[in-house]
Amino acid sequence: MSGHSNWPEWIYVGVVIALMVWVGAEAWEAERLVDHVPADAEVIKVMGQQWFWTFEHEDGTKEIGELHVEKGKAYKFEIESKDVNHSFNIHDYVVLMDAIPGRVNTVWFAPTDVGEHDIQCREYCGLIHYNMRGKLYVEEPSS
Repeated sequence: MSGHSNWPEWIYVGVVIALMVWVGAEAWEAERLVDHVPADAEVIKVMGQQWFWTFEHEDGTKEIGELHVEKGKAYKFEIESKDVNHSFNIHDYVVLMDAIPGRVNTVWFAPTDVGEHDIQCREYCGLIHYNMRGKLYVEEPSS
């Protein structure tokens, strides 16, 4: 067996290791972006209750069933529930977080386009669950 070469195996091992490092680095970067809330993000308290959503901005403005935000600004949602488990979802912005009684879950997003988007509950929360919807209005910055 003097003519046998191990180079193909070493190349294969090197390619596999390089792919694993690349996938790991991409996953780490994605996780860092999801967890990193911008320091200037406005906090909006989101309360789920059968069968509607309420929102409270930092300045005390409250909204029921609809949420108005500005394009290009970061928002951090602090999501809670008053009664049963709900799941806060803005499908167009891939925002999905559980609303659990007695617990505050957070998620953030920064809308990029002016428009109207659906907000809905993604957790079966009771008989009229299908009607637990809201509207997100992304508007041009006021100043």
